[in-house]
Amino acid sequence: MTKRFGAVALQLGNKAGNALNRQEQKQHMDYLIDMIDWAVDIFGLHAPMGVKLIVASELVVYGWPSLSLREMHEKYAIEIPGEETQRLIDKAKELNCYISPGSFVERDPESCKHLVFNTMPMIGPEGVVYRYRKVQPWWSHEPAVSPHDLLPAGYDTEKYPLFPVAKTEIGNLGSYICYDALFPEIARSLALSGCEIFCSSTLWMDPYGKPPQDVWMTCNRSRCIENMAYGVYGGPGLEVSRIAPYPASGGTFVCDFEGRVMCESRPPGETATHAILDIDALRDHRKSCRLNNTLGHLRIEAYDYLKTKHCWTSQAQFKDLEDLHFDEADAINQENLARFWSEYYDEKVEFPTWVPPSFKKR
Repeated sequence: MTKRFGAVALQLGNKAGNALNRQEQKQHMDYLIDMIDWAVDIFGLHAPMGVKLIVASELVVYGWPSLSLREMHEKYAIEIPGEETQRLIDKAKELNCYISPGSFVERDPESCKHLVFNTMPMIGPEGVVYRYRKVQPWWSHEPAVSPHDLLPAGYDTEKYPLFPVAKTEIGNLGSYICYDALFPEIARSLALSGCEIFCSSTLWMDPYGKPPQDVWMTCNRSRCIENMAYGVYGGPGLEVSRIAPYPASGGTFVCDFEGRVMCESRPPGETATHAILDIDALRDHRKSCRLNNTLGHLRIEAYDYLKTKHCWTSQAQFKDLEDLHFDEADAINQENLARFWSEYYDEKVEFPTWVPPSFKKR
């Protein structure tokens, strides 16, 4: 049976963004569902199996409306499973496909009593097949809790693997979120756990998401080359006023397992892009290529830096912390960076202490 299927990267527009109450959240979910239906309708005839995979953008459905993580936990975060994931399960069953809505702010008092995660679920006809909690939040602008922070506090990696991979009929799926793309260890961890298709989302802002920097596309093409994997990447299409005040970069695209861009939607705005993925071709490439076989050639024992260098310090106190505000997160960020670079250069390094006015408690 053919394994050629359609993959759609959704770029949600101004009907999404910060949702300040349950009515607005319902409207934004309705919009996401409408966009999914639209994408399947216009792209469904292009591949033998139709559209089987849909990936949207980071935090775009409900946004991030508060600078207080406690307020995010109490007023705006979702639970997984919950109402949102059930709607997506129903839609995945109807369309017989896999859907990642991008990421949501998630609360899980069992893991972290009062703060929140930036979480990207993958939904299939069978239910929630995994949730990926962002390991590398974009501090200080995004001080979500990382599972890494909670490891010393007994975070349950059996129940919530740091790098989950789901084996499905269309291939093995795994996710990472935005800033994670700048850390090749994450994609490599997924690939070595069997991942064949990276399903990733971003809220990347200018100038990082466009030429000449073009960090989003540059890093993700590299992750696909390094791991011989497809990538389906959902970018933001919002205006500045619709979410945290960042000028969205767009940058929705699909990449093949040798780093070729198969399709893309560059500018921000409401749109989608589509490519046909062939999982059998990926597996043949992995099992037959004798040059640039980056997984098979990996001399993993040679790389000891993950064990010998002390970079970011986990924040175990987050498990029971009452609240975390952006200015407090920035102070933790400054402290960690100053400590790392002081050790690195063997000299005292002090980071700037200026704080954006919007970070300050009102």
